Amino acid sequence: MKRIKKLFLVTLVLHSAVFSKELTYEEAKKILLTNNLEIKQAESKVLQAKYKQLEMVSPWIPKLSSSFRYTMLSRPQLDLSSLPPLQRQLFGSSFPPTLTSDKLYVANISISEVVPLDKFVYSYNIASIQYEISKKEYEKTKRDVIIKFKESFLKTLLAKKSVEVIEKAVEISSENYKVSESLYKEGRVSYLDFSSAKINYLNSKLNLFKIQNNYKLAKESLKTILCVDYDVDVVGELEDFLNDETENLLEKKFDYDELKKNIVFLPEITMLELQKRILKNNLNLVRSELIPSIVVSGSYDWTVDNYNRPIDEWDDRYSWSIILNIPLFNGGATFAKYKQVKESIKQIEFSKQQAKDYFNLELTSLYSTYLQLKDSLLVAQEMFQQAKENYDVAKSYYLEGRSSYLELLQAELNFSNTKINYYQTLCDYIITCEKMKKYVR
Repeated sequence: MKRIKKLFLVTLVLHSAVFSKELTYEEAKKILLTNNLEIKQAESKVLQAKYKQLEMVSPWIPKLSSSFRYTMLSRPQLDLSSLPPLQRQLFGSSFPPTLTSDKLYVANISISEVVPLDKFVYSYNIASIQYEISKKEYEKTKRDVIIKFKESFLKTLLAKKSVEVIEKAVEISSENYKVSESLYKEGRVSYLDFSSAKINYLNSKLNLFKIQNNYKLAKESLKTILCVDYDVDVVGELEDFLNDETENLLEKKFDYDELKKNIVFLPEITMLELQKRILKNNLNLVRSELIPSIVVSGSYDWTVDNYNRPIDEWDDRYSWSIILNIPLFNGGATFAKYKQVKESIKQIEFSKQQAKDYFNLELTSLYSTYLQLKDSLLVAQEMFQQAKENYDVAKSYYLEGRSSYLELLQAELNFSNTKINYYQTLCDYIITCEKMKKYVR
């Protein structure tokens, strides 16, 4: 029985080691860029648009095709069976076997081209612009996914740190409650003090349950973004994220006016501009329906009544044809298409203005939050340092016998609560700065 229990424990440890992984930010980001399905889908769309662009080159190249056909007729085109054998032989040699046989074998090679090529030019332009749109869409998707990933990673790290702090706070509250209960029984504290200690203890337990659940959900969210099939956890310090690629985020100053000017360079706005260019090419494409077109085609045929004959006995001939298509009237379809495209261009302008208004509002909100959090973070840092100093003093006083154990516990509890507020403000500030970076060129 003991062996079975040991084996079970070993299995649990191995399972945890294999299917749960602690990740630093850089390790998680590398997994994200490799596994994330949104990024993969955007990459696939870029390749699809590139192949579509290559497809649009094909109309410029003459089409070449070949075919082989077998035909059985109910009777030959020129029936000589009613003639005497001698005459049949005499007249039959004067006609190709394709006219005197009821079985025909035909090999064909043909070539064709449509001119003018202006329609194909517009189609190629549209495909090329779609390719540019797909690249901008990939840029946007990757940017948004990385922002979402960093936010998820930071919230997971915040939840992890919060669990550690609140677990300590629960221990302190529990100890405070036990001491208060003992002193109350001795008549040294009032019932109100004892009741308050109990309420604080129960509140801290409720906070612990809540933050433990947040921590669990944060890890699941991170796991979903990374697109992995094993449990993940995070390692690191929130303060490390204050150091940006170029400078410390606390020292970084965002210029609101400059950020506002950069709105027009966002991928979302650029994609709308590109869609407008597509519609303008569609207008030209619609106009081209009124232009006459020419189809040039040629073919070479080999026909024989018995494919076993030598090639020089096959009846061979070629043909060329030129077809001029002149559009006269199509029931007003071209006019309707033209008006539809013109209205679509108007809608693009409306969408562009709406997008600008949305990003202006988002930037204003982010910038206001950034300023508020920057001031709040400085205050939270000062409170954190003050609470730590108070705890150190209370601990020193307690060891010297100058204060009670309850005062020490209260100072430690205040330090824990201040630490939670500091971590929350720090996390919100870093996330806000990350979101504002999309407006930086």
